[in-house]
Amino acid sequence: MAINLRQLEQAAARYQAHEAAKRKANPKKTRREKEEVAKRHRELFIPASEQLQKLKSASRILGADPASRAARSLMAIEGELIPEVLQRDNDLRPVRFMQLATLVSRSVGRVRISDGAETREGDATGFMIAPGLLMTNCHVLKTKEFANAASVFFDDEQSVTGEMKESKTFRLLPDLLFVNDETLDFAIVEVAPRTASGIPLAQFGYLRLFEQTGKLDPTQREAANIIQHPNGGSKKVVIRDNYIEEVVPNGVDPKKQLNSIFYGADTLKGSSGAPVCSDQWYVVGLHRGGVAKTKIINGKRIILRRDGKPARVGDSENQIQYVTNEGTRISRIYNSLKEKSVRDTNAAEALQRIRAVSLDPRSGPVDLRTAPLLLPTLPAEDSGALEEILHRAADKFANAKGYRPTFLGSQFRVPLPKLSSEVQHELATLKNSTKTELKYDHYSLMINRERRTPFFAAGNIDGALLWSTHGFGALPPRPKWSVDPRMDENFQPDDDIFSNAMQRGHLFKREDAGWGVDETAIKHADEHSFTITNATPMIANFNNVEWGDLEDIVSEECKKGNKVSYFAGPIFRSSDPFFNELRHNVPVAERRKGMRVPQSFWKIVAWVENSALKSAGFILSQTDEITAAGPIAEEINFGTYRKKAITEIEQATGLRFPELVQVDTFGS
Repeated sequence: MAINLRQLEQAAARYQAHEAAKRKANPKKTRREKEEVAKRHRELFIPASEQLQKLKSASRILGADPASRAARSLMAIEGELIPEVLQRDNDLRPVRFMQLATLVSRSVGRVRISDGAETREGDATGFMIAPGLLMTNCHVLKTKEFANAASVFFDDEQSVTGEMKESKTFRLLPDLLFVNDETLDFAIVEVAPRTASGIPLAQFGYLRLFEQTGKLDPTQREAANIIQHPNGGSKKVVIRDNYIEEVVPNGVDPKKQLNSIFYGADTLKGSSGAPVCSDQWYVVGLHRGGVAKTKIINGKRIILRRDGKPARVGDSENQIQYVTNEGTRISRIYNSLKEKSVRDTNAAEALQRIRAVSLDPRSGPVDLRTAPLLLPTLPAEDSGALEEILHRAADKFANAKGYRPTFLGSQFRVPLPKLSSEVQHELATLKNSTKTELKYDHYSLMINRERRTPFFAAGNIDGALLWSTHGFGALPPRPKWSVDPRMDENFQPDDDIFSNAMQRGHLFKREDAGWGVDETAIKHADEHSFTITNATPMIANFNNVEWGDLEDIVSEECKKGNKVSYFAGPIFRSSDPFFNELRHNVPVAERRKGMRVPQSFWKIVAWVENSALKSAGFILSQTDEITAAGPIAEEINFGTYRKKAITEIEQATGLRFPELVQVDTFGS
């Protein structure tokens, strides 16, 4: 491929401007900005566990004597990390580095433009940046016509056995959305939601683009990690030991005219449009090409070939001598989109869609919903794994009273939620009946007949009558799961999907259901909580940690002898994956069959405090980590759980809780 001499000269000029700005930078004036950026890096872009690891490393290196001069100058002060001298060539990374690399790579694809007189540019790289949006270089997709002739290929890579995977091809749809910028060399385009055979684009996820600076720590030397399709071949990755050059501080570049970052890395033709990532796998730049070595000859800067001679039109790229690589900074792409959005609806929509999934850096660099779910076959005793399911007789449920609206007191009536017309239309009914409420000891359910999962569970807990309060010791042996004979099994969860990895998550917790006036009553209620209608598909870690920890907060409050009522359920979305889509090696024809797995769940808790009814709502994701929100003073302490207004839960579910909205402790 012949060089574009003009583009090489422009890249060299940008690099020279970058180097000149670095030389002009006053260390004293830029120090404060660097410290602020480094602080933001630690707070937003570094997991707390890794910060702690670095601090411990400093202690070991410096010795136990904190009075030493070296220790005083190098130890972390008030949470700051140790200087780069101790980390400069430390290539030790946590195992999650490789796990994240695998997830990031799923969102990177090969961009191919069909051959034609105007489009012979070869293959390039691109990556998803939001649902349905792909980014690559402007020199790859120069116009809508180029994009209309293009497709993106995912899974164009080797499997763990060394064999090539079956790649998935998605057409680009620039008529729906297309925006590009020649100066910054980026293009953003809509991608078809499915392949011609129906494989969904959503399974490849997206990489989040964060506008905030701080993805790189200016006090540390950081590597550029790049996933790419060099020479149009299968996917490759270059990691570590490819260091990013110092980024010019805004104090030196107040008008933000320097738009590039520079780094050493192995790239080839076809790597254009690849994501340049930090050591935490946050995207810091869009790779655009190499920077050629230059020399001043007769007062003019000349591009040099490998043989030291001036480059000429018609030379091949392999003849050019390169000194570094260049990528467009993500913050500058944001600036461009904001400027364009004033007059370009495509830019405005792209900006809105990118921002919608990139609000909080603590959500991580990648959409974790793309992680394949490995499903072991060996069951665990208490994990909701695969086991024989029973068919209890209908008389086991004959006297169940279900949820009681006046449980907290007649003056604090909390009825079942009101149902929107959409919810009512999708309710499953009992056999030979128009009734939709399944009543159990201490709780009730209403089932979505299409999703085979409850719209909600509504439960009452009397802390004064819990098994533990009675002093019976450890809980009785865990009951077997049972179907509910009162409802058609086609409306109940498909038990075949459950295993160690995909567990039966209780909507009404076992320990919450296990209360009553005596041991017999409690065991009866315990059995009711193990009805399959009370189960919803939950990934093991979410069920046992995030969801389980929130359940424990409520349980601990009840153990004090208090009464609590709560509602809980999934948020149904059309984007929820089918169970088979989360498994490996499932034939294409089988992937979109069976139950869907909810991605998010909600819970609303109601209690009485100081003779007043109070409530609190939460939305938890099976993919996002729970972030700190602070304790709720003088109320049930929900600790670090992310709170949500009950009105937001209403909007997401089609359920209405007018009484609880009025007393929502998290609402506006």
